[in-house]
Amino acid sequence: MKVLDRYSLLCISVSLMIMMTILMSSDDLSDEEGILGIAYDVRETQNGYTFHFDDAAGDTKRCFSRVEPNEYDVYLIEGIMSEDGGMFFISSLELIQSE
Repeated sequence: MKVLDRYSLLCISVSLMIMMTILMSSDDLSDEEGILGIAYDVRETQNGYTFHFDDAAGDTKRCFSRVEPNEYDVYLIEGIMSEDGGMFFISSLELIQSE
């Protein structure tokens, strides 16, 4: 007498793989990033402010925020990158150190 046939084992293994994939990718559901760096070249637009942001790794991002950052202050920013990679939309702008 067989306890589990091969089709039952196949269903169980596929179910386990799906569950593991969902659990492992749940951390990737949020595209938000926390980045530490310096804001500069702040310009006002109709909907908010655009500026350049140099992070600790030396990368420069073009950013948009509804809150005005101060020139050359250190911020911790969170947000998402646009689909084309041209603009970083900020959801959180936290002042770390003022000039």
